[in-house]
Amino acid sequence: MKKSALSAALAGGASAPAPVAPAQNKGTFLDPAAFPCIEYADVIDGVKTADELGATAEQLGNLDIADVAIVGSAPTNVLLNGVPLADYPLNPRRRRAGEETTPDVAASLEMNVDAVNSRTRDGRSLRRQVLKGAVMVFVTAGYSGKRFIFEKAKELGLRTVVLDGPDSWVRLLEKDGIIEKFVPIDFTDVDTVFDRCLQAIKDVRSTIGELDGITTFCEMAVPLASRLAEKLGLPCNTPEAVDNARDKHATREIMARAGLPTPKHYKVVSEADVAKAAAHVGFPAVIKPISGAASIGVIRANNEEDLLKAFRKVQHDMSRARIVAGALVEGDDEGSDAAGNAGGWIHLELMVEEYLDGHEVDCDLIFDNGRPVYGAITDNWPTVEPYFNETGSNCPSVLPKAHQIELLELSVRAVQSLGFKLGVFHVECKYTSRGARLIEVNCRMGGGPVRDTNLLVWGVDLVEEHLMACAGIPVRPPVARRPLKQMAEYTINAQKTGHLKSVDFLDRYKGQEGVLYARPLVQPGAKCNCVADGLPTWLCELMVIRPDVRQAIAVIKKMEQEINDELETLIV
Repeated sequence: MKKSALSAALAGGASAPAPVAPAQNKGTFLDPAAFPCIEYADVIDGVKTADELGATAEQLGNLDIADVAIVGSAPTNVLLNGVPLADYPLNPRRRRAGEETTPDVAASLEMNVDAVNSRTRDGRSLRRQVLKGAVMVFVTAGYSGKRFIFEKAKELGLRTVVLDGPDSWVRLLEKDGIIEKFVPIDFTDVDTVFDRCLQAIKDVRSTIGELDGITTFCEMAVPLASRLAEKLGLPCNTPEAVDNARDKHATREIMARAGLPTPKHYKVVSEADVAKAAAHVGFPAVIKPISGAASIGVIRANNEEDLLKAFRKVQHDMSRARIVAGALVEGDDEGSDAAGNAGGWIHLELMVEEYLDGHEVDCDLIFDNGRPVYGAITDNWPTVEPYFNETGSNCPSVLPKAHQIELLELSVRAVQSLGFKLGVFHVECKYTSRGARLIEVNCRMGGGPVRDTNLLVWGVDLVEEHLMACAGIPVRPPVARRPLKQMAEYTINAQKTGHLKSVDFLDRYKGQEGVLYARPLVQPGAKCNCVADGLPTWLCELMVIRPDVRQAIAVIKKMEQEINDELETLIV
């Protein structure tokens, strides 16, 4: 078989294994070069000053905000010749380049394996040379707010092919030259979609050239992408690992067998299981689908009566859930959305587990050859219960160093216990009254502000590193020793039900120093719900940077109060 330019470039030697982390004074196996937040926690705790940590990583240089496209969650324009293309709704609960060698020259280079594996700017530049010209297939594109992923792939010189629905907004990317080819695929027929995607990829290979990777940044498409990559012998995590991560009950069972702390849990197949689950788990408890996304169908229950009501509601919600562009979204009670189409993609089984108290965090990880090569914590702010609607976050974390170590170690061991080897993972945890506990492992990059956060604070672009991993290139991101920026972000949930008259209340923040964005997520006239009437509506999103993370948190909280005061008269 003819080698791609990428494969030829790497033929000079086998990929070196990820370096084994040196032993740490406090007993952690985590490499401080890969987990900078651990050392910086000493600054947060007042044990050290930032200057004692040294430079912010000379290899990174200075990060100029003007050079960074801050994305957030807002959708982009999806008009083609004045006609709107199909876009997909934002998840109702969770959102979270040097001159380079041309591909034909890169293909002839005998790569220095040590240089390719180095955690330096030169090493990254060499890896980018190898990546340039690679052919990458994306299985679904997600909603239009993910345009930045494809723009980054274009910037890196990838030749991108996207499989998505026939009326997808991705047609606009093809017209603009951002992607090389759009291949329309009907994903609604679950029984035949694998064979049709496989044939489409083979057709692409015959016209564009040998493939270097298959990937997706969409939750529901990860199982399909892993199976396609495995079938074609391309870098991937095993379908078994993906399936076990997406099955929350299986995740709990695997972690328990691995000796990792695991909340009490009980699978609920029918209404008759509710009482048994209540007796085993106790209260407060959380009921959730064993596979799903965006917290759809996740509800807190404080007693058995609440649990039974929640069981019936979740069953109803999941029966209406729909798969759209690789994402799970809720249908309506009326019209075409009344009957969902997600049954072939998810298990319509539920699980009851202990409610976890304490502070919630995101642990964003990058793996290479089964070892972690980057990890950082973002603090999540309290959600809107009982629906667990997200609110805000900050980075770097302000949790004590010992807590951060425990959370990161649990996240790494959870990913390893599931059998994952490569790529980006978004792991959700809580530091509870009994220590670190896992919520779930997402075998993909997080959504919303997650990419922005890691890039701004630690200089690591999760999109770039995941594309490297999926192409079989060693992943060793240069990481700042201390935060390049310190940030907080917030999404305003509607405090009352009604219609939003205007979004002009955000105008006051335009151009304010340190405000990266303050933008609406709904249009004037939109119907808004507060938590008393169901799932709260996200109204707008905010992100600020300040010299100190606590200052950023204070600014965001002040903005939140100002906006909520004004919304009292704007929602009628």
